[in-house]
Amino acid sequence: MPEIRLQCLSAESAAAVVNEVTRPADTVHTASQDSHDVVIGYHDIRFPMDVAEWAFEHGHCHDEDAARVIGDVQGGGRG
Repeated sequence: MPEIRLQCLSAESAAAVVNEVTRPADTVHTASQDSHDVVIGYHDIRFPMDVAEWAFEHGHCHDEDAARVIGDVQGGGRG
């Protein structure tokens, strides 16, 4: 499964993002915390894009960090 990291403003922000996006029934996508980062595992690129967008809209990451995730998954990068 490809993974990408979203850098958040703080460990608390990363925890809030993981808490919001984790769906126990979803066996295809994952989100876990590594200090200030959210490690996003995905098969569908829409998942990390949605996570990054949500995190930015709720003040948990900078726009540059959200944009990097979106750009990397669209371009095939593995952040």
